[in-house]
Amino acid sequence: MTTTIPVTLLFSDGVSRRLQVPCGHNLVESATASGLNLLTDCSNGHCGTCTAQLVSGNVDLQAYDPSVLPDEDRDVGVVLPCVCSITGPCAIEFPYDSTEAMTEEPEPMPAEVTALDQVASEIVRLELAIGKKIVFEPGQYVRIHPLGTEVSRSYSMANAPGTDRLEFFVRLVPGGAFSSWLANAKIGDAVEISAPHGTFFLRHENRPRLFVAGGTGLAPFLSMLRTTSVESTTPQPRTTVVIGARTHGHLIAMDELEQLRASMPGVAIHVAVEQDDDPATHRGYPTDLIARLQLDADTRVYLCGPPPMVEAGRSAAESAGLPRKEVLCERFT
Repeated sequence: MTTTIPVTLLFSDGVSRRLQVPCGHNLVESATASGLNLLTDCSNGHCGTCTAQLVSGNVDLQAYDPSVLPDEDRDVGVVLPCVCSITGPCAIEFPYDSTEAMTEEPEPMPAEVTALDQVASEIVRLELAIGKKIVFEPGQYVRIHPLGTEVSRSYSMANAPGTDRLEFFVRLVPGGAFSSWLANAKIGDAVEISAPHGTFFLRHENRPRLFVAGGTGLAPFLSMLRTTSVESTTPQPRTTVVIGARTHGHLIAMDELEQLRASMPGVAIHVAVEQDDDPATHRGYPTDLIARLQLDADTRVYLCGPPPMVEAGRSAAESAGLPRKEVLCERFT
């Protein structure tokens, strides 16, 4: 007879669910079998989308990327449910409402490619027409599945919500499955997209904001800035945008960012480039600049980029006196 173990799932709206999980089974898979769709993306410990807090008990963590879950976070109970094996009674708290986990996943939506433009070194702008207006929170993402392939990848929208077209910036990865499809894609090609997902979205708070983007991690911040510029009828909190890229040739949307900066009082933009010399930009990483910005103690920090950049940003923000709980992260590989 299989031994089952009680696991309590706690959500930010105060709702809890109790599961009986077979000993040694994966938490996310067991939750799915019980009718819960816990937020996850990579499902192998490499993105951090599913990050949660172990409140009591213990779990066994299988292999994961340590830049997504650093030792200091693991030591205080942060876990990645997608790689959690249940070996004893425990309680785990999730940073989102129960409604996000208890709603059945909507059917994918049909879409077609309407634009393909190489806008920077190794970066393509992809536009999809959906056929109806899509509502999402600025900063969220969808999974894109080109029909006729086994490929499915997640990308953040760069446009403001409420239109029937979605814009993405995709980094071309040599040998990457999605990149290989994109290299041969044509206008009119059919894809499917998931419903919007993610807890990395713009909070409507009266406090300063710091956006730190690595490469195509600028996409969700473009969505946030575009949304704010169109919808805002009141003065917005001071917003500092820090953008990092390997070279100047890898920077995207710089002309539009300058227009947004000029039209939005309180927005400041800083650029860091790893390899080029330019007196107008910082030579190095975007996270280098966090300590120099003299941030207010109540600044909300948003980080989006590769896991090492995100972790460096969290450490830099903490060194600048900002608690980790005030830092929102979106990692991609």
